[in-house]
Amino acid sequence: MRIRVRVLNVGGVPGLARRATNHLREYGFDVVDFGSGRSDGETRTRISNHTGHADWPLRVQRALGVGVIGTDPDTSRYVDLTVYLGRDWRPSTESLRP
Repeated sequence: MRIRVRVLNVGGVPGLARRATNHLREYGFDVVDFGSGRSDGETRTRISNHTGHADWPLRVQRALGVGVIGTDPDTSRYVDLTVYLGRDWRPSTESLRP
């Protein structure tokens, strides 16, 4: 199953979206876009579900260890989920691969 994800850094921490992209890719997610969103120094990570698959954002939430899930239907279907990374997400210092 291919879950297409967009990752946007809204926490204002340089390089956060790239690090989260690598992290999610190691968990098998298809991150098709990443970058910076409107940065207000958000502290909480949000996961926007654009599909009817309730379990998909839960998988991303488990992979990241943070995230409040919301619904934002999108008929264009460019991505299935958008992750708005806040300052609460801390990248792992270890690789998931041996």
